[in-house]
Amino acid sequence: MTEITIPKNITPNKMEDLYKKYINNQDVSNIHLKIPGSLNKYTFGLLGDLLKFIITLNSKSKIQTLILDVDNENLISFYDEEYAYPIISLLWNTSNFTDKNNVNIKDSLREKQNEFFIKMNSLARIKGNKYILTNTDHLSKNKGLIRLLENPDGFNDDEDQIKYSVKKIFNEYVLTFNKSNKVELENLIEDIGAIVYELTKNTYEWGKTDQNLIEIPASIRGVYFRFHINNSKKILEEFEETPIQSFFQHPFILENCINDQNQIYYLEILVFDSGVGFIDKFIQKEDLTDLEVIKKCLIKNQTSSTSNLKSKKGIGLDRILNILNKKGFVKISTDKYCVYRDLIKDNYKPIDVEKLKDLKLEDWNNDNFKTDNITKSRGSYISILYPFKSNR
Repeated sequence: MTEITIPKNITPNKMEDLYKKYINNQDVSNIHLKIPGSLNKYTFGLLGDLLKFIITLNSKSKIQTLILDVDNENLISFYDEEYAYPIISLLWNTSNFTDKNNVNIKDSLREKQNEFFIKMNSLARIKGNKYILTNTDHLSKNKGLIRLLENPDGFNDDEDQIKYSVKKIFNEYVLTFNKSNKVELENLIEDIGAIVYELTKNTYEWGKTDQNLIEIPASIRGVYFRFHINNSKKILEEFEETPIQSFFQHPFILENCINDQNQIYYLEILVFDSGVGFIDKFIQKEDLTDLEVIKKCLIKNQTSSTSNLKSKKGIGLDRILNILNKKGFVKISTDKYCVYRDLIKDNYKPIDVEKLKDLKLEDWNNDNFKTDNITKSRGSYISILYPFKSNR
């Protein structure tokens, strides 16, 4: 038996250490995984890293028991954590669930899962300046698929409806602390709606089946938003020796995004799926390297969909880079790779598909994309960081 504990004080760096230990360097079996009832602190990118670890761990060797470090009586507060619903959903059909006292809590979790699904499906408020929408393919459609994003006929190809609903979520739940930036918000929310439409469409096309178009047994897909307020100096400590530290040191950020309280407001958007990843899913690999496949996925008209989608098919990530140009940051984790683009440092220009070398992506680990000692991860995780102007 392999016992693994994710502590309350987990950070992206500590999450990376767990990943190296249990995914890259150790054979695991009969896994008993303990997750915290709450986190001491949430940091940009943590949800994506946490989901990547658990999804990959479960695909490597099924998680037999998930232990929630919480009493059965406190399950309501557990669902205030953004990781609760997607992790429980992923493991629902295959794992046992116990509380910290080793009491079986699956019946209690069923009730809480249904309640949380109803909240998401009706776009009702959840606690905090954050929101998550998660589709679960291995549950019945009326208990697993968010109707805003999907219906019995497939993905909701009504971009205007998705934009309208995203605007409601942001105005009423996520960006309530940032009303001073109304002009910027109006333009931004339109862009965010487009981002959500494009990226959730990609997860529908790419995240449900494997490279042979066979349905993945346990499949989750979703989008997460969070509004962050951080002290500018603490941000640099928090992201020490990462590309995000350099991003927050750009003159553009220092001159335009720090308010009178020395704070920076910024938005996190995560779109995730538990599929096989960009590289295995990409059909026409030809003689491309793995990195070239990732780049090709970023260029318009490169997806190959057989779904119900009729409009804007294949624009995808190219559109996202244009929206974030000169002001945002995007991190993509898939297969053995974790790449990023700092769009303040490297402005985006549309790239010809025949000139993939001109599309700049950088290695998050600053190791020249070496993958010899890295185990392939399961799923795809696209994290976007958007800083707000301070209006000082």
